Amino acid sequence: MSTAPRSTPAKFQIRSLLWSVYAPSFLLTFGQGILIPILPIYARDVFGSSDVLIALMITARPLGTMLFDVPAGVLVGILGLRRTMMAGILLFAVGAIIGGLSPNFSVLMMGRLFAGSSFALWSISRQVYIAQTVPVASRGKALSMFGGLSRVATIAAVFAGGLLYDHVDHRAPFFAQAIVAVLTAGMVMATFKGTMESAVNTGKHNIFPVLGHTLVDHRRVFATAGLAAIMLQFLRAAREYIIPLWADEMGLSGSQSGYIFGVSSIIDSVMFPVVGFVMDRWGRKHVGIPAYLILASGFAVIPFADSFFLLMMVGVLVGLGNGLSSGLVLTMGVDFAPRKNPGEFMGVWRLISDVGGASGPAAIGGVAGLVTLGTASVLTAGTGLLGAAILLFFVKETLVKDNDPPDLPAAKT
Repeated sequence: MSTAPRSTPAKFQIRSLLWSVYAPSFLLTFGQGILIPILPIYARDVFGSSDVLIALMITARPLGTMLFDVPAGVLVGILGLRRTMMAGILLFAVGAIIGGLSPNFSVLMMGRLFAGSSFALWSISRQVYIAQTVPVASRGKALSMFGGLSRVATIAAVFAGGLLYDHVDHRAPFFAQAIVAVLTAGMVMATFKGTMESAVNTGKHNIFPVLGHTLVDHRRVFATAGLAAIMLQFLRAAREYIIPLWADEMGLSGSQSGYIFGVSSIIDSVMFPVVGFVMDRWGRKHVGIPAYLILASGFAVIPFADSFFLLMMVGVLVGLGNGLSSGLVLTMGVDFAPRKNPGEFMGVWRLISDVGGASGPAAIGGVAGLVTLGTASVLTAGTGLLGAAILLFFVKETLVKDNDPPDLPAAKT
């Protein structure tokens, strides 16, 4: 089978990633999003779960992802990209079937942990593939579109999951996930058959020394850019926690809260073309720093939002800031990753950034319990300002246009 010539910034076309990256990623993200609106209801309706158990179950997927981030990065170097992707899809299908057939809450939790581990395998293998095939000067557009399409897929999946749950069967969304996994597996097999396996180190190696060297060799990146990534993920998680709770404290209805979050999500989702252009034209910091500052501004004014209209404006502002950061963490991680065997680095990078998303609601909830939600929101704004300062003063700009990836077999498109 013939392979495509080496990509250069002048020759590389984003559309070359359509079937190898965007289509399968859209499908799997759609599958993951199907459960977002119905999972808590399912646990309560089917198993009579308490609020504490439901919160634990929702945490299970991100926990599974965090536990498997580093092993997934190592497996990319051992199994190769295609096998790691397929393992992630298989685990996703297994987790969905376990959830659909679960006779009790414990089995459902197991299925959610499987779903989390599958996301780690899938996402890191895709990021490594992009690191090895996309020139630095095009990564902003490639990864911002990757993030933007994921947002669109999630919005579409939320509607699909609710319809399946209400009009087909309570367990139908889980089986729909399994069907999506089968479709994604077929697409990956067709796209990657016979390619990319030679692009990684498939030899045996001792995992712990490799990870130790990764942590030592890139300690400055993890301590600076990694900390900035944690803060951005913290801010993103805060949006999903603070805005609905503030709406509830104001006495707004569930539908009004949904309108606010929906408009915020739409603003977020349409920003990625602009973000990709700016990242590749002027640099990653040119979207990163404004994103932190706008997010911080949104959280800072939440205590003053005392009407539906004002909270809607806050939602628009926070959505704009979140949209400006579309693909930023992915792009910086791919830029910082070493050319040779980037999997271990990406696994650690992903784990670091996931810590921010997982810790956000718990930290904000703890502060809100000790003082007030308004105080927690202002402190969250301070996190945004600190993240902007770290990105400005301690993180180097990663846009280096003459730093192209090495020659690699191209995936069929």
